[in-house]
Amino acid sequence: MFKLLMISILMFPLFANAEPLKFKDLKDDGIHDPNGPGFSKLQEPKEALQDFPLRGDGSVINWVETLDQGLITPRPSKTGEGKMTSVNLDIILENTGSMPHVFFSHKVHTSILTCANCHVEIFIPKKGANFISMSSILDGQHCGVCHGAVAFGIKDCTQCHSVDTKKGLR
Repeated sequence: MFKLLMISILMFPLFANAEPLKFKDLKDDGIHDPNGPGFSKLQEPKEALQDFPLRGDGSVINWVETLDQGLITPRPSKTGEGKMTSVNLDIILENTGSMPHVFFSHKVHTSILTCANCHVEIFIPKKGANFISMSSILDGQHCGVCHGAVAFGIKDCTQCHSVDTKKGLR
Protein backbone atom coordinates (compact mmCIF):
# COMPACT_ATOMS: atom_id res chain seq x y z
CA MET A 1 0.00 0.00 0.00
CA PHE A 2 1.05 3.60 -0.47
CA LYS A 3 3.18 4.38 2.56
CA LEU A 4 5.45 7.36 1.97
CA LEU A 5 2.79 10.08 2.21
CA MET A 6 0.39 10.75 5.06
CA ILE A 7 -2.67 9.93 2.98
CA SER A 8 -5.44 9.68 5.53
CA ILE A 9 -4.51 12.63 7.74
CA LEU A 10 -5.86 15.15 5.28
CA MET A 11 -9.56 15.54 4.64
CA PHE A 12 -10.79 17.08 1.40
CA PRO A 13 -14.18 17.31 -0.28
CA LEU A 14 -14.31 15.87 -3.80
CA PHE A 15 -17.23 17.74 -5.34
CA ALA A 16 -18.67 20.10 -2.75
CA ASN A 17 -17.64 23.73 -2.52
CA ALA A 18 -14.07 23.91 -1.32
CA GLU A 19 -13.59 24.00 2.42
CA PRO A 20 -10.49 25.27 4.16
CA LEU A 21 -7.73 22.73 4.67
CA LYS A 22 -8.44 20.45 7.64
CA PHE A 23 -6.22 17.95 9.39
CA LYS A 24 -7.02 14.97 11.58
CA ASP A 25 -5.10 14.72 14.82
CA LEU A 26 -2.65 11.81 14.75
CA LYS A 27 -4.49 10.12 17.64
CA ASP A 28 -7.68 10.10 15.54
CA ASP A 29 -6.33 9.29 12.07
CA GLY A 30 -6.74 5.51 12.30
CA ILE A 31 -3.08 4.97 11.39
CA HIS A 32 -1.00 6.03 14.37
CA ASP A 33 -1.14 4.25 17.74
CA PRO A 34 -1.30 6.86 20.53
CA ASN A 35 0.05 4.20 22.91
CA GLY A 36 3.02 3.38 20.66
CA PRO A 37 6.53 4.08 21.95
CA GLY A 38 7.36 6.74 19.33
CA PHE A 39 4.00 8.49 19.22
CA SER A 40 5.10 11.41 21.42
CA LYS A 41 7.90 12.23 18.95
CA LEU A 42 5.49 12.79 16.03
CA GLN A 43 4.51 16.28 14.92
CA GLU A 44 0.84 16.98 14.38
CA PRO A 45 0.00 17.64 10.70
CA LYS A 46 -1.71 20.94 11.57
CA GLU A 47 1.62 22.19 12.95
CA ALA A 48 3.90 20.55 10.36
CA LEU A 49 1.98 21.73 7.29
CA GLN A 50 0.61 25.10 8.41
CA ASP A 51 3.01 27.23 6.34
CA PHE A 52 2.79 25.21 3.12
CA PRO A 53 1.30 27.04 0.11
CA LEU A 54 -2.21 26.03 -0.85
CA ARG A 55 -3.80 25.58 -4.25
CA GLY A 56 -6.22 28.23 -5.51
CA ASP A 57 -9.31 27.33 -3.47
CA GLY A 58 -7.33 26.74 -0.25
CA SER A 59 -8.57 23.18 0.18
CA VAL A 60 -5.32 21.32 -0.53
CA ILE A 61 -1.57 21.82 -0.30
CA ASN A 62 0.20 22.80 -3.51
CA TRP A 63 2.96 20.17 -3.35
CA VAL A 64 4.78 21.37 -6.47
CA GLU A 65 5.07 24.90 -5.08
CA THR A 66 6.02 23.49 -1.67
CA LEU A 67 8.86 21.59 -3.34
CA ASP A 68 9.89 24.59 -5.48
CA GLN A 69 10.11 26.77 -2.34
CA GLY A 70 12.39 24.21 -0.67
CA LEU A 71 9.92 23.55 2.15
CA ILE A 72 10.14 19.80 1.60
CA THR A 73 12.87 17.45 0.49
CA PRO A 74 11.35 14.20 -0.77
CA ARG A 75 13.02 11.01 0.40
CA PRO A 76 13.77 8.23 -2.08
CA SER A 77 12.72 5.59 0.44
CA LYS A 78 11.35 5.22 3.96
CA THR A 79 14.90 5.12 5.31
CA GLY A 80 16.09 8.01 3.15
CA GLU A 81 18.59 5.82 1.33
CA GLY A 82 18.95 5.96 -2.43
CA LYS A 83 18.33 8.95 -4.67
CA MET A 84 15.37 10.66 -6.26
CA THR A 85 15.13 10.22 -10.00
CA SER A 86 13.01 12.61 -12.04
CA VAL A 87 11.54 10.98 -15.13
CA ASN A 88 10.63 13.31 -17.99
CA LEU A 89 7.94 11.20 -19.62
CA ASP A 90 4.56 12.67 -20.51
CA ILE A 91 1.68 10.32 -21.17
CA ILE A 92 -1.65 11.02 -22.84
CA LEU A 93 -4.44 8.74 -21.63
CA GLU A 94 -6.89 8.45 -24.48
CA ASN A 95 -9.57 6.09 -23.16
CA THR A 96 -11.68 8.93 -21.76
CA GLY A 97 -15.02 8.52 -23.49
CA SER A 98 -16.44 11.89 -24.49
CA MET A 99 -14.09 13.78 -22.17
CA PRO A 100 -10.85 15.41 -23.37
CA HIS A 101 -7.84 13.12 -23.03
CA VAL A 102 -5.80 13.13 -19.82
CA PHE A 103 -2.29 14.59 -19.70
CA PHE A 104 -0.06 12.86 -17.14
CA SER A 105 3.37 14.31 -16.34
CA HIS A 106 5.82 11.83 -14.83
CA LYS A 107 8.21 14.76 -14.27
CA VAL A 108 5.83 16.52 -11.88
CA HIS A 109 5.05 13.32 -10.02
CA THR A 110 8.64 11.99 -9.83
CA SER A 111 9.92 15.30 -8.47
CA ILE A 112 7.95 14.50 -5.32
CA LEU A 113 7.60 10.70 -5.34
CA THR A 114 9.80 7.80 -6.34
CA CYS A 115 8.59 5.39 -9.01
CA ALA A 116 8.05 2.69 -6.37
CA ASN A 117 5.28 4.76 -4.77
CA CYS A 118 3.02 3.98 -7.72
CA HIS A 119 4.62 1.11 -9.62
CA VAL A 120 3.68 -1.75 -9.42
CA GLU A 121 1.06 -1.74 -6.66
CA ILE A 122 -1.05 1.15 -8.00
CA PHE A 123 -0.13 1.14 -11.70
CA ILE A 124 1.36 -1.57 -13.89
CA PRO A 125 4.04 0.19 -15.99
CA LYS A 126 2.81 -1.07 -19.35
CA LYS A 127 0.65 0.69 -21.90
CA GLY A 128 -2.93 -0.60 -21.76
CA ALA A 129 -2.38 -2.63 -18.58
CA ASN A 130 -4.40 -0.37 -16.29
CA PHE A 131 -8.14 0.11 -16.59
CA ILE A 132 -8.62 3.50 -14.96
CA SER A 133 -12.12 4.90 -14.57
CA MET A 134 -13.61 7.81 -12.68
CA SER A 135 -15.41 5.22 -10.58
CA SER A 136 -12.15 3.59 -9.54
CA ILE A 137 -10.57 7.00 -8.84
CA LEU A 138 -13.54 8.02 -6.67
CA ASP A 139 -13.14 4.68 -4.89
CA GLY A 140 -9.59 5.66 -3.90
CA GLN A 141 -7.84 3.52 -6.49
CA HIS A 142 -5.36 4.51 -9.22
CA CYS A 143 -5.07 8.32 -9.25
CA GLY A 144 -7.53 8.44 -6.33
CA VAL A 145 -4.92 7.02 -3.96
CA CYS A 146 -3.48 10.56 -3.78
CA HIS A 147 -5.86 12.86 -5.63
CA GLY A 148 -8.65 13.82 -3.30
CA ALA A 149 -6.52 12.73 -0.33
CA VAL A 150 -3.18 14.59 -0.28
CA ALA A 151 -3.14 16.02 -3.81
CA PHE A 152 -5.72 18.19 -5.52
CA GLY A 153 -9.18 16.68 -5.78
CA ILE A 154 -11.18 15.80 -8.84
CA LYS A 155 -13.87 18.46 -8.77
CA ASP A 156 -12.24 20.41 -11.62
CA CYS A 157 -12.25 18.04 -14.59
CA THR A 158 -9.89 20.23 -16.63
CA GLN A 159 -7.04 19.67 -14.15
CA CYS A 160 -6.52 16.26 -15.77
CA HIS A 161 -8.77 16.20 -18.82
CA SER A 162 -6.75 18.91 -20.54
CA VAL A 163 -5.83 17.55 -23.96
CA ASP A 164 -7.84 18.95 -26.86
CA THR A 165 -8.71 15.78 -28.75
CA LYS A 166 -9.02 17.71 -32.02
CA LYS A 167 -5.64 19.43 -31.77
CA GLY A 168 -3.80 16.97 -29.55
CA LEU A 169 -2.45 19.84 -27.49
CA ARG A 170 -2.89 20.93 -23.91
